[in-house]
Amino acid sequence: MPESSLKQKCRECVKGYNLLKTLVIVVCLGVVLQQISTCIQKLFVDIPITTYTHFDFNKTILYPSLTFCREPPYKFQKLLDHGLHAHPRFTSTWVSFNFSSITLDDLWDEITYTDDEMFVQYGLNGDPQNVELKPMLGFAMGRCYTMNPKILSTQATKTTGYSVTLRHSAEDVATSTSVHPPGYHVHVHYIREPYTEVEVYNGGLVDHLYVNVGETMDVKLKVDEYVMISSEDDLCTYDDHYSANVCTAQFVWDETGAEAGCSGPWMDSNLPRCDNFTSMRTLISAYIKSYNGHNCVVCPRFCRSYLYNTYVTARQSLYSWDSTGNQWKAKSGDATLQIQLYLYFNSMMVSVYEERYNYDWNLFLSDLGGSIGFLLGLSVIGIMDVLGKGWCLFIKPCFKKAKSQASNVPTVAEDSGKHAQCPTPNNWNGKTGE
Repeated sequence: MPESSLKQKCRECVKGYNLLKTLVIVVCLGVVLQQISTCIQKLFVDIPITTYTHFDFNKTILYPSLTFCREPPYKFQKLLDHGLHAHPRFTSTWVSFNFSSITLDDLWDEITYTDDEMFVQYGLNGDPQNVELKPMLGFAMGRCYTMNPKILSTQATKTTGYSVTLRHSAEDVATSTSVHPPGYHVHVHYIREPYTEVEVYNGGLVDHLYVNVGETMDVKLKVDEYVMISSEDDLCTYDDHYSANVCTAQFVWDETGAEAGCSGPWMDSNLPRCDNFTSMRTLISAYIKSYNGHNCVVCPRFCRSYLYNTYVTARQSLYSWDSTGNQWKAKSGDATLQIQLYLYFNSMMVSVYEERYNYDWNLFLSDLGGSIGFLLGLSVIGIMDVLGKGWCLFIKPCFKKAKSQASNVPTVAEDSGKHAQCPTPNNWNGKTGE
């Protein structure tokens, strides 16, 4: 097409009614480009995430880990024997403590409770061999014990769940100085996230119960599975050997140990144990301040985790059911200082909350086709036709002009029988010029 003819058509596009049509086309083209840019960003950069909820009916189910912490956590008489008149968290009680008479590790062994002093009996599916008991030493909670399941359960009944009998002593009841009545803290958590008294982001996926001395409690369990996608602002990991709870606790231990220059027996640290009142006071003050109010942001969550929820279905104290006489009977003797706990599933159903990417090539092509088709009235065939006409009108003449200037030979039209001609404005609709 001659250059003058092309300029003439461009002038006609901005004259009269054609100006309005040109403006509409330009606006639609701009909107299409903006939507294409947004779709490309959703496809490669900021992919939308949707949470899908569904229910799985499993053939087997994994019971949670249970961590039992005694209240009060320390032996009152043993504290008095070493000059400590209250819970070790009160720094004033350490003024009269003789650091040269006993190491802190030996002291914590004496003032905390052993498993025999806490448990009468326990088991999963009626067998103590189905669980593993591990100690966990803390500062605020003393020595706790975590009960981990060693088997997968194939039934969801009370008889196949946890059965735990805990004990207390009359001395602890009489000398308790805690804000809680004598009893036990029961922490229910995922086996891969060990319990820690340090506050963890998202609660560390731990549910909590408190059972008073002399109570019998039935607890129904329900489990939710969470599958999340790692992102820059909310990282998570699939590392089999990782725990957010352990990571956060270690962060707090390292931070408080660095401030005091020493460590305590509840800490996993290479620093030496504190050996004087000043350093012990600094350590306790730093730990109390940070274990519930730290700013740890370096410990991502686990991408696939489980939250066990507890529902108390029966709670009875002071009385027990006498099956031989078919009557309620008042507890007496050691039974008044014991706690009976049953935790079990009544269903094999697991609620699953799963994050998934909600944009792919299918949706991209759908959005692309919808935008171009609605705003520009184009299809794939129409786009190919526009590209072909653009080639013949703008690109091919440039090549011919460059070739003509290089050979310094005027360009002549070729015989139509030898070479196919580009469509002219008169034959764009399939008609040949007369």
